[in-house]
Amino acid sequence: MQSTSQSWTYRWLSQCLLVLLCCWGSSASFGQKKYDPGASDTEIRIGQTLPYSGPVSMLGNVGKVSSAYLEMINAQGGINGRKIKLISLDDSYSPVKTMEATRRLVENEEVLFLFGSVGTATNQVVHRYLNQKKIPQLLILSGANKWNDPANFPWTLSGMFSYEAEARVYAKHMLAQVKDPKIAVLSQNDEFGRDFMRGLRTALGDKATSMIVGSATYEATDPTVDSQMIMLKATGANVLMSFTNGKFTSQSIRKAAELGWKPQVYVPLGSSSIASILQPAGLDNALGAVTIANQKNPLDPQWRDDPGMKDYKEFMKRWAPALDSNESLNVSGVTLTRLILDVLRQCGDDLTRDNVMKQMLSLKNYSNSLMLPGVSITTGVNDYELYGATRLQRFNGQSWVPFGESFPLR
Repeated sequence: MQSTSQSWTYRWLSQCLLVLLCCWGSSASFGQKKYDPGASDTEIRIGQTLPYSGPVSMLGNVGKVSSAYLEMINAQGGINGRKIKLISLDDSYSPVKTMEATRRLVENEEVLFLFGSVGTATNQVVHRYLNQKKIPQLLILSGANKWNDPANFPWTLSGMFSYEAEARVYAKHMLAQVKDPKIAVLSQNDEFGRDFMRGLRTALGDKATSMIVGSATYEATDPTVDSQMIMLKATGANVLMSFTNGKFTSQSIRKAAELGWKPQVYVPLGSSSIASILQPAGLDNALGAVTIANQKNPLDPQWRDDPGMKDYKEFMKRWAPALDSNESLNVSGVTLTRLILDVLRQCGDDLTRDNVMKQMLSLKNYSNSLMLPGVSITTGVNDYELYGATRLQRFNGQSWVPFGESFPLR
């Protein structure tokens, strides 16, 4: 009888031990660290391509300020105990160089993902390559509508408003505020310009043919747009939609002033930098221009005592003293870098490319201290449009000043 009791007790203890071992195994597996190339216990490697040289080299400031911000974060211990290494390569805004640099980042540097690369044509040339390799192409600085295609390109997400949605906002404002609008359009002869034109025509509907009285394009390699502006001024238009980039935005504003032409001017958000775009154009020449807004402007007096702006200014003073803290491109660089760092925090110890995308597409009403009140980010697996709403801002000769209510983008 005693032997039977001992045998039962032994079996019971064995079963309990087996259960405990299984639970321990499950727990260990659940807490297991998961890494794809580019991630380890100590480091996360991310990459980007930017035009540090070439016709739009001022956009390279985005990479400079991101690198400075990551240097600060690393000095504070990094993200979840890991240092972030940003490998930022110059592509001169040339698709051929972008392809070469991206292959180097993926195949030699083995980055976890790409982040904040600039340009429509430059991102397009690596679009299929990165998606085939299932490498996240995140928060790219291009608003081309093609980036919102989760069914065919699930690994690509824009960090900007889509150009079509942006153009629709300008058209709605113009229709409400400009009497008898006659529109002249200057646009870049590529997907960038065509997306803006598509959005404008969609918003105008049947009125597009009669309202658009002149249209001209330019190549990114052209020296100037002076001849295009002379032709557009001759149409008698009282609205100029300058769907342009970099120096061409500056040239279009300056040439309009030289011609004595004073239309209501709309410029893309990506071409609204005061230091890089409007100062070369002449600040007085840009007076009254309109663009959209998603972040606080360092030159706007209303944010002088704002805690978020104070933190930004302190960061710039200590970690990026060679860069202009009033430059809107630098605010954009910090805003997007903060966003990608918050995504990495959410990833925890699961630093796989699948999980990076999962966390990137799980944002709900995300905001940070440099974004305008009322502007937030919500992402989902079926819609890659980053922003749901925006505001408009007008240049007063010194700074961009937000006005009016927010515009929905969806």
